[in-house]
Amino acid sequence: MKGVCVWTGNSLDLLAMKEAESKDPVHPERETRLMARIALDDQDAMEELIGLWKLPIFRFFLRSLNQREDAEDLTQRVFIRVYRSSPRYVAQAKFSTWLFTIARNLLIDEIKKRKRRPQEVFDERIENAEGREDGQVEENREILLNQLDAIPENQRTALLLRVQRELSYREIAEVMKATESNVKTWIHRARLELRKSLSNLRQKS
Repeated sequence: MKGVCVWTGNSLDLLAMKEAESKDPVHPERETRLMARIALDDQDAMEELIGLWKLPIFRFFLRSLNQREDAEDLTQRVFIRVYRSSPRYVAQAKFSTWLFTIARNLLIDEIKKRKRRPQEVFDERIENAEGREDGQVEENREILLNQLDAIPENQRTALLLRVQRELSYREIAEVMKATESNVKTWIHRARLELRKSLSNLRQKS
């Protein structure tokens, strides 16, 4: 392979990225065909697959690490792994499950290497806040960012996959190599911590 290029020229504008968040790609048969072509070193197929999944993967890393450059770098590395794994790819699980398993493994490696935790996941009630001043929403987010340092990676990742990707508990369990019961527990505990922080904020306001 001559090289996987995920980001060219200027990086995506965060506002434009946010507006494009409404729907992630779901093309199981198309992705299976693309992977077969990629295994034969078809660069057009690789570029098409990157176009389908670059934004969801980038969002996953950005909300996990809150570092744009790191998110771009890890997104690049995901697709390098996809290319290298293409000859061995078998469409057993959903493509998104397989892809986000790769992403999560890279995320864990990054956290271990830099000895830091992901920094950003928002409770959907805050993401969809209505009737609040912008300053209040930003203050709520800041409180949550501070609180998330106390939440383990497994809780944060499970919540992110549930809220941002809308994966089922079974799919999250597959990505995280855990039981559905564990996934439900992690998400429940993460929500409790985030809501506790928001409740404390409201009591002080």
